[in-house]
Amino acid sequence: MLVGICDDEAIIRDELIRLCNKFMETNINGIETVCFESGEELLAYQKPIDILFLDIQMKGLNGLKTAEQIRNMDESMIIIFLTGFCGFMQEGYRVKAFRYLLKPVKEQEFILTLTEAIMDITKNYKAIIGLEGETLYVKLKDIIYIEYVNRLTVLRTKRGIYESYTTMNEWENLLCTGDFFRVHKSYIVNMGYIEEIGKDILLENGEKVEIAIRQIGRLKRACKEYRRRNAR
Repeated sequence: MLVGICDDEAIIRDELIRLCNKFMETNINGIETVCFESGEELLAYQKPIDILFLDIQMKGLNGLKTAEQIRNMDESMIIIFLTGFCGFMQEGYRVKAFRYLLKPVKEQEFILTLTEAIMDITKNYKAIIGLEGETLYVKLKDIIYIEYVNRLTVLRTKRGIYESYTTMNEWENLLCTGDFFRVHKSYIVNMGYIEEIGKDILLENGEKVEIAIRQIGRLKRACKEYRRRNAR
């Protein structure tokens, strides 16, 4: 799990790294940390961040403006604002802030907030093992489809593309939420992203995936039930 720390003060970054290390001493959830001195540096970073501690009052691009740009690209990242003033808290609701921490950050509050953020991730995400043995956390609603390619499964998600040794049958068992459908021996599709069903399936992002002929009728019925269930 990747934890980002973005603050223009080195002393704050160092303190939060110390607290992350303290957290790891007593928790089985492994985390990695990455630090940024500015919002611009953070936005240029390519790897998906799971939990972000973001200073509001930074020079240049401030934390709120940075968070707005993050939300345009990533709806799933957990953002925890760092601030010296309570007055900014109302503005954070626009970017779906998870929590606020007042500076100077207290150890107990930091540990509690990080624990709650990880609990939120483990509740709403699936943990999979990547090709290098790393643990990847993928939010189910962000999965567009899964494809079997060269003995690997490739997850196409809103946050990026991930590869795993998890088999298609294992994915079917993991994704038993009623939102996913095995349309072909090589594809599992999230019905929430289906635009059109014909000889193949047109997805929201413009991609097309193959569908087995015998599955067309079943998929149409499943999509009808999916829409009825989610219209409530």
